[in-house]
Amino acid sequence: MFLFAPIIGIFGAFALVAVFGFTVILPLFTVMLAISGNYLWAALTAATWLAWLRFGGPVRRFVFEGFEHGSL
Repeated sequence: MFLFAPIIGIFGAFALVAVFGFTVILPLFTVMLAISGNYLWAALTAATWLAWLRFGGPVRRFVFEGFEHGSL
């Protein structure tokens, strides 16, 4: 357990940061790009965010499942 817990913890932290970034940070970054006039990058970032919302369900479910196991 002492050998695998740090590896699993690092992976879990990385997964949580990635899910938070794709879910919350990407739309804010899209707005920043649109305001600054980088419309192509804003459109690509918005398309990435929409694809994440559509196809990222299993990853989000995997990350948030950890909260249930952590509360046991």
